[in-house]
Amino acid sequence: MGNHCKYQIRYHIVWKVKYSREILHGGRVKYLKKILEEIGERYEYEIEAVGTDENHMHVFVGAHPQISPAQLAQRLKSISAREMFREYPDIRRYLWGGAMWAIGYYVRTVSDGPLDKVIKRYVDEQGKAMKSKGANYQLRLVP
Repeated sequence: MGNHCKYQIRYHIVWKVKYSREILHGGRVKYLKKILEEIGERYEYEIEAVGTDENHMHVFVGAHPQISPAQLAQRLKSISAREMFREYPDIRRYLWGGAMWAIGYYVRTVSDGPLDKVIKRYVDEQGKAMKSKGANYQLRLVP
């Protein structure tokens, strides 16, 4: 897509599991990360980091300027939900109505510099480092 174009547009995208169900744990998380990496390869997105807590996703991703943030989030959410339902049909019992993800998402552009490293680390550490320290850690992204 970007053979004659140089760009570095990156986003931090966050979305929730429908009804805030805590279904993202164990092998499901590993499989979900694999799916997102495959989506990145297929659509030429640069997945820099993926993090989960039990009821929401964080993705730090780059994409070509032709791809809108809405289109990027929609592809990541829809394809990952379809593949998760295919691999783990049991999660449907927690998510009536056939949807895995809640409507909507949060997206923020991320520029080069100190902030990109902070956000990448924050995404990578979702669900692991901060819980093990017993801290209630939340990155404030919006003033």
